[in-house]
Amino acid sequence: MKIELPKSLRTFTFRELTIVDTNDTDVERMLTQIFEMAIKQGRTATNLAAAKQYDMKRAALGASNRLVGFGDGRGQAVLDGWLRASVVEMGRAGLTRATEQMQYFRPTTVAVFRAGFPSRTRHRGADLVVYRELLREAMARRPADGEGKAKTWINERFTAAFGRGVVFSDPPKWGPSYDGTADLDITALLSLYFLEEFEEKSASPDKDLAVESPVPAATRPLGTDVLDYIQAYGDRAPALVMAQHLAAIIGLRLFQLPLRTAIATRHLITTEQLAADMMGSSAGNPLEQYVDFTGDKGSQSDLLARECVQRDLEITRQFFWDRLYLLSMRTAPASKAIFEDSEISAAEKLAELAKSRESAKVEAHLEYMFSLVEQENAQTDDEDTSPFLAAMAADSRPIAERLTDVLVEALKKRGYENAFKWFWSTGGIKTDVGILAGVLKVRSSWTYAASDTLLASLLAIIFARSGGGPALAELPIRDVLDQFERRFGLLVDRPPARLDTAENRAAAARNLEAFKYRLQLLGVFEGLSDDLSAQRVLNPLVNLREGT
Repeated sequence: MKIELPKSLRTFTFRELTIVDTNDTDVERMLTQIFEMAIKQGRTATNLAAAKQYDMKRAALGASNRLVGFGDGRGQAVLDGWLRASVVEMGRAGLTRATEQMQYFRPTTVAVFRAGFPSRTRHRGADLVVYRELLREAMARRPADGEGKAKTWINERFTAAFGRGVVFSDPPKWGPSYDGTADLDITALLSLYFLEEFEEKSASPDKDLAVESPVPAATRPLGTDVLDYIQAYGDRAPALVMAQHLAAIIGLRLFQLPLRTAIATRHLITTEQLAADMMGSSAGNPLEQYVDFTGDKGSQSDLLARECVQRDLEITRQFFWDRLYLLSMRTAPASKAIFEDSEISAAEKLAELAKSRESAKVEAHLEYMFSLVEQENAQTDDEDTSPFLAAMAADSRPIAERLTDVLVEALKKRGYENAFKWFWSTGGIKTDVGILAGVLKVRSSWTYAASDTLLASLLAIIFARSGGGPALAELPIRDVLDQFERRFGLLVDRPPARLDTAENRAAAARNLEAFKYRLQLLGVFEGLSDDLSAQRVLNPLVNLREGT
């Protein structure tokens, strides 16, 4: 069925609800702009043309006096392999994918932003959300500081953690370069030398970070987790390890953001009450994502993790309906005043919007929008469209629900496709830092199975002290499992409440043993007895030092 919509209804973008544009993204490349905003205090600069200059920049580096023996053809070939393997991620560009160019620098140093790419459009606004939450958390930790000092403090934390051997030019460029004295890993040094071949660019004025989250409990961890991690390990862990961990933890939080928003929005629509996530509650993560550690395909534990994925995909589909339901009312002139009210929170604005469905003015607007859709499709050749619209017109349900059904039917192909791209890309199905595993094109194979990098990242965050300070060295495994559930909504030793059967409980018990074995393989488990209170999990980073 093909339904044509008037121009005003052809979008499903609703940033006041979703915060980000849900579509495919890449968290590892997003770190470039997160680093840049941290150093430049919310500002960015671009030089996208430089992404196409790999051969020229590589040749210049090989011929420079900073390298010896790389200027001839053989040396250039060796340098090319070294850069591709360790420093820069290459990819294809253009509609035909015929042109090779640099995608992004691997985040071995905070200086990666000097290159001026990648394009920020692929970040879907998520990088701005992360920096906004970093700034909010910095100001919460240092209430005596104003915004300016909080930005400087963030700059200092990121420089200390990821900027070893780096000095910066004065604003507005903040051009990073090697200080000439620090003893660096050879790959990090090569990265800095290569980055110095790229021109410094002046940063633009601060980005607008004023978009307020309607689900603060879901977005705040993007600031707290990152700062807790950096303050705990910034002086001990190699930059690349920390970057991998941050990519994993930011990816998980972004993966869960639309799901937590969806659950809170459904609760709001059905009860007209704000959910705990919308009130910034610390009650805990409402997601119950069972994670399989057995690796036994087809086992009950694997099937349970797959069922949780399918449940969350259905939540994603429902959220598309809920988004369009609220967005249709948002288009009503009578709703404009709600979002201009600076005295109420973003969540309260959505609550007022949901209540406006009972407004005669909003109902009249929605009836008018429905009539425009009918006019747009009056001459349609699609044999299914007219009967569908006629059925919607005759339906006894409220106009808001009927119009939303029409909008979903018209927009669902692109809407579902974009939402599922966000799901698998932030879930990390094509990476080694995510929670999602399976065959990309076979959704029935998708399962929750944390990578070793994600597991180590979660453990590192759990051992980091809230608000900063030295990290803990160990914890009872019971505390670790409880924090997995409360903070991250991840279940290991029990099934979700609605799937709580004897068979699934037995599967979860076996999964717990598999989880312990995975910890043993990582070298972070001490099982002194069968009592969970006596079984200890060690911090994977507590004895780590730069270069070890």
